[in-house]
Amino acid sequence: MGYKGFYVDDSLTDQIFARRLSTRDNEGLTLSFKPVKEAADLADEIFEAHPDLVALDFRLDENLAETNLRHAYKGSGLAQLLRDRAAVEPQWDFPIVLVSNEQKYHKYYRPDGTAHDLFDRAYFKENVSEDSTEARRELLSLCEGYEALKAIWSSGDRLSVFGLTDKERHVVNVQELRLALEDAAAPHIAARIILRDIIDRTGILLSDGEVAARLGISPNQISLVTPMLTANDIPYNGVFGAGWRRWWAHRFDDWAEEYFKRRPTSLTAAERARIISEKEGLEVEAAKSPWNDSSDEKVAFSCACCGRPTEIRHSLTAFDPRVPRFGQRKRICWDCIQADRMGNGPAALKIDEIDANFVDEVRERATRD
Repeated sequence: MGYKGFYVDDSLTDQIFARRLSTRDNEGLTLSFKPVKEAADLADEIFEAHPDLVALDFRLDENLAETNLRHAYKGSGLAQLLRDRAAVEPQWDFPIVLVSNEQKYHKYYRPDGTAHDLFDRAYFKENVSEDSTEARRELLSLCEGYEALKAIWSSGDRLSVFGLTDKERHVVNVQELRLALEDAAAPHIAARIILRDIIDRTGILLSDGEVAARLGISPNQISLVTPMLTANDIPYNGVFGAGWRRWWAHRFDDWAEEYFKRRPTSLTAAERARIISEKEGLEVEAAKSPWNDSSDEKVAFSCACCGRPTEIRHSLTAFDPRVPRFGQRKRICWDCIQADRMGNGPAALKIDEIDANFVDEVRERATRD
């Protein structure tokens, strides 16, 4: 049985995105286009259809030639009405995603902080037009994840959605996470916590980039070691895992220490890559420091700005005020700091004040040793 949902846009031309975001089989997700109408009426119509997912354009007030002025509003207004209904009837909750032009996303949505918690994910129309494979996979995973959350919502164990054994339950049975999920009034609130603090943040789980850094290999080599990691039961298969590939940090750390006979980050990237190549009969490329292009550095994590494997000694702590206790603080490599790649505006990365005194020194540094 497949999933069904709606795509809402004020442009009739853009209804093509309903098809582009739909999967091509009966077991996937099929989106139907819904034109804009009065917000409360449209919210009632959508909610009472019990969709599995709703995708919205953020600006539903631009094409007045195609839309009645009374029906012009932002997607966040419609999303809020839908979230309010779901809070009362959580058994019918569903994911809501933003599908927007990239320029309008940065101009209108990004500065609107009140809208961010209403959407599970955001996608650029330009990217979806070019290749929607990743977006379709993620949307399907959102449907599956919400289904799993709703199945245990009334009386089930909310930590069970992570799929851990009783022996490993302590990994997610952390007070901050447990209480946040217990206090969530609806599945979309729990989904936001899981996506923001578990899927998107290094800590309990690791991304491909973090795994590559800890293995000391170039990020483009991750496919070479995937079979090895999978054979050692390191992949995360819990809620939303089908949409965003992640790896259990505790399983990886236990396996890696045994594999390298020590903490892997005590070895240089070149040493780790050599061990993997010899043990697995592969030719893996060692990660190189963004600062000095050397594979003799002890890279340990991916830069929060560029994503490249980076070492402690050539990075600074990022300002990260919302890091949970079970999360890893973000760091930014010197190369990104010196090249001023951290961006501007509310979404820009900033250096934490504990390292602020070193910023000018890094920017003015002439040698890269």
